[in-house]
Amino acid sequence: MGLVSPPVRLDDVWLVDQTGKNRLLSDLLLQNVTALQTIYTGCSSVCPLQGALFNAVQDRISLIRTRYPLQLISIGIDPLSDSPPALQEWLKRFQAGPAWKAATPTLRDVDRMRTALSGSPLPLGNIADHSTQIYCFDAKGMLRWRSADLPRADDVCDVLRALART
Repeated sequence: MGLVSPPVRLDDVWLVDQTGKNRLLSDLLLQNVTALQTIYTGCSSVCPLQGALFNAVQDRISLIRTRYPLQLISIGIDPLSDSPPALQEWLKRFQAGPAWKAATPTLRDVDRMRTALSGSPLPLGNIADHSTQIYCFDAKGMLRWRSADLPRADDVCDVLRALART
């Protein structure tokens, strides 16, 4: 957790967003300062807490003066269930505005993406044990910060503010 030094560019993966559109991860990240979380829409334990966290961050980011646009991305890690309609329902459930998107990678890319985000070579657990960290990217699509599990909204906003100034 903390500052990622040196910053890391994740391998590009194809994602399907909440509208059903295929998008490259790099296309979603470039030109935006991004806070990203991993969720699965069928989760009833920590994922609703993560949705509430992003809702709180969303309420605060409109107050941040920035050089680059700020955005939130929820990445579904259960490609078999995190369909575009499920992702749309997730966003609706937490009153997501236009700066909050959701997408899911293909089945073959989900574990590779989770491993890259974690920064650890250790094997991943099942999705029920997924990370509750927030990952912040600069406007060049570089991973710059990993939070502790379930960080405070103010901490995420502080990192976004710092990344949006550079």
